[in-house]
Amino acid sequence: MVSRSGSGSSGKNGWKAAPGARIAFRALGVSLLCAGLLAGCGFTLRGAAPMQFETVAVQAPEDSVFAAELRRSIAGSTTSKIVRDPKAAALRIDLLGEERSRESLTVNAQGRVREYSLFLKVRVRAQDAQGNEIMNPTEFTQRRDVSFNENILLAKESEDQLLYRDMANEIVQLVARRVSALKPHGSAAASSK
Repeated sequence: MVSRSGSGSSGKNGWKAAPGARIAFRALGVSLLCAGLLAGCGFTLRGAAPMQFETVAVQAPEDSVFAAELRRSIAGSTTSKIVRDPKAAALRIDLLGEERSRESLTVNAQGRVREYSLFLKVRVRAQDAQGNEIMNPTEFTQRRDVSFNENILLAKESEDQLLYRDMANEIVQLVARRVSALKPHGSAAASSK
């Protein structure tokens, strides 16, 4: 967007930038400045985290949505490969229990529930290929408080399912981070010598 000016007084050789082009040049300059600052500070996008175990198996019931999400998270955020056969895995994660529960918090004058809490508890442990326990059975718990309105019962059931899914995703992230920090049995003793 450059226009030729009739008088020789505007710009070098009589060229004058249109107002839209000046805005575009400023935006480009700001973008280049931001990119230069980010590159200069060492910023890089987070890739897959290196893990001490090349292969991982998640042992759980076939219909476990939690186990499927955990497999997906480990495969997507670490350098490890997910395998189905636990005998072929360098690390085996066992899902020992998955429990959903609900607890009433408050009731109204008629004795009807007004607020309740949803709980999701997941218990896992990890073993290496030799059967050494490198993560003791650990329980991860999430809780959500929910207000209840009996006039929208179907919507509340859907909301509960979404909240359980959200809690499961948070626990998956916690377990995946914990697993990615695990080291093979004996490596801690060897590194401290």
